[in-house]
Amino acid sequence: MDRFKIELTKFTVVGAANFVLTFLVFTIMLKVLHVSYLASLGGAWIIGLIFSYRLNFVWVFRPQADFQLRARFAKFILASALSVALNMIVLRILVESEGLDPFVTQMALIPFIVVLNFSTAKFWSLRADEHG
Repeated sequence: MDRFKIELTKFTVVGAANFVLTFLVFTIMLKVLHVSYLASLGGAWIIGLIFSYRLNFVWVFRPQADFQLRARFAKFILASALSVALNMIVLRILVESEGLDPFVTQMALIPFIVVLNFSTAKFWSLRADEHG
């Protein structure tokens, strides 16, 4: 399997693990700890962001040196925030203007979000240097 397919497969595995982790964190915060749903979502997003960044950095894309882990984090956060914002905007437009079901619409958007996240990680936020 070529490197691109391996990276995409690993990225998808990390995404699936991140989904499970953030779902559990959200559920525990909301249902067990009785934290508000927005704070629960925020907490789950932060934990998921750190989890996926670390795994994508060391396992999926493996840029040169570990010291770059922190240096690339700002780019990763920006790319993730833009992805979430774009996802929310498109979801809201489709739900409010077209009357579509939010759950089904979000499920349909996931492949596009995965492609966006993979592309920004591979070609920008976690990209290896040319001499690395």
